[in-house]
Order: sequence, then C-alpha cells, then structure tokens
Amino acid sequence: MKIATYNLNGIRSAINKGWMEWLKQMDLDIICVQELKAQDEQIDFDAF
Repeated sequence: MKIATYNLNGIRSAINKGWMEWLKQMDLDIICVQELKAQDEQIDFDAF
C-alpha cells in the first residue's frame, strides 16, 4: 500500500506546476493533503 502526505500551499498553484501528473505517476492508494487554500467551486473534484 502506498500512502503519501503533501502540503500543497495552494492547490491551484500546485495543479499549474504539474501536481496532478505527479499524483497519477505515483499510483497512490491514499493521499493526505494540507493547505488547499481554495473554495469548492475552484476545484474540479472529478479529476480525483
């Protein structure tokens, strides 16, 4: 089982810097994220 924790310090910035591609490559079972700093309407939850 692969588990990771990540402090994003802003999910929109992380996505623009390639975080979603990294996330797919890691093939994690569980990911814990901190400091999203975004409103629900600013995130495409379908991508997860």
